[in-house]
Amino acid sequence: MLKITTLFFLLILSFGSLTAQMCVRDSSVLDSNALVSPKAWSPTDPTIYTAPACINEPYSQSVTFNVPDKITLSGFEFPLSKITVALTGAVTGLPAGLGYSCDPPNCEFLSNTLGCMLISGTPTSANTPGDKELTIKVTAYSIITQEIDFPGTIAPNNKYFITVKPTGQCASGTSDLSGQIASVKNAPNPFAQYTQMMIESLVSGEYTFQVFNVIGKKVNEQTVQLTEGRNQFTFDAGELPNGTYFYSLGNRQGNVSNTFVINR
Repeated sequence: MLKITTLFFLLILSFGSLTAQMCVRDSSVLDSNALVSPKAWSPTDPTIYTAPACINEPYSQSVTFNVPDKITLSGFEFPLSKITVALTGAVTGLPAGLGYSCDPPNCEFLSNTLGCMLISGTPTSANTPGDKELTIKVTAYSIITQEIDFPGTIAPNNKYFITVKPTGQCASGTSDLSGQIASVKNAPNPFAQYTQMMIESLVSGEYTFQVFNVIGKKVNEQTVQLTEGRNQFTFDAGELPNGTYFYSLGNRQGNVSNTFVINR
């Protein structure tokens, strides 16, 4: 059972490595039963988990939503159908030059699914260095439609920040796999039953390959052992229906992602 105050911890920000400006779903929230990863700054854990943004340098950040199917309102448990984020104006306090988009594009995250939001852009010289506090407005759909400013009155002691730094002072975050994976693609694409996953790896190691449908439900997962150089394995679509799918390859340091299409 989830209380309304816990539900909106969904909006804690998390970073992922991005391909073609696509947000990345962090599936570790499923294994840990967490609503989101990682957690926010709080007085008991005063760490800013979001990566810094440097002025005049491209920036991107993924927000992962693991939406439950129940909430507690006024002491009673009710089904939750979805949460939504307005397409514009829902995230305030962003550094100048940054905006957001969602996957799914309508920013509607259904219960029992993973969704994600991408905050991206290039911070402009209008910004001054320092911690920029964010506020996110969401709407929960249950027996009533309820708008919440988060953290706001829900969790007033927790904070979301993006730290703005001068140009050249942003190191790669731990979620950046650019030093490990050079490229991930598949062919043919679209495909009917089988496609070859082709990975150019800069290092050897064990990675997790995952596939999600358009509403964020994980439909396939496997462990792959990569060696330095070119790697290839066959993905079998099984009985998956036609459509567009999101896939990611990652480890504890982050993810890289892309999409493919099944068309029989």
